[in-house]
Amino acid sequence: MREVLMIYLCGVIVLLAVSTMINDEEKIGLDHILIAGFGWPVLTPLLAFRAWHGR
Repeated sequence: MREVLMIYLCGVIVLLAVSTMINDEEKIGLDHILIAGFGWPVLTPLLAFRAWHGR
């Protein structure tokens, strides 16, 4: 369980670090960044499942 938590936190940190490179002109708000940062563990398996069954 510790490894899963570390992978999750590393993913959040990477997404938040990348989000600092987004310009203000792109109109991406903090709510979108937080949803992407904390929602990726849920959305990634769902997208993989849909892609697998879409073959």
